[in-house]
Amino acid sequence: MWQDIVNPTPPTGYPVCTSESCILRTHCLHALVAPEVLRTSRVYPLINAHHPDYREGKACTLYRPDTPERYARGFARAMSELSRRNYGACTVHMIGRSSKTQFYRLKRGDLPLSPREQQEVVEILRAFGYEGDEPFDRYEMRYTWD
Repeated sequence: MWQDIVNPTPPTGYPVCTSESCILRTHCLHALVAPEVLRTSRVYPLINAHHPDYREGKACTLYRPDTPERYARGFARAMSELSRRNYGACTVHMIGRSSKTQFYRLKRGDLPLSPREQQEVVEILRAFGYEGDEPFDRYEMRYTWD
């Protein structure tokens, strides 16, 4: 089932790349937004192709693929399936990894979880006894701008 991308517009001040020689420019978000930004903005951040650390293609550390990824929101349902004892221990463990506010915002689904973050949450939940297949409350398609 196709889902709409929830963040199709680049963040304000998103750096653009104007390299014509990069082999990945047709699939890089920095290059794809460049024409619109250059046409509409008087001032914009530009990726400096003259910097000594600048690399093109697969070696570019700034490359962002134009393929949206599946982000997850919320894992309250999965937490509720843990035993009372494991629920408390899992909560303490997750709060120790970030902060109390961050944990509750992620658990409620206020903040999206990237694929890498989803994997970390699943590993933690499984370590505390979660046995289900779908630990997240909902999913959305997003570009990974940064």
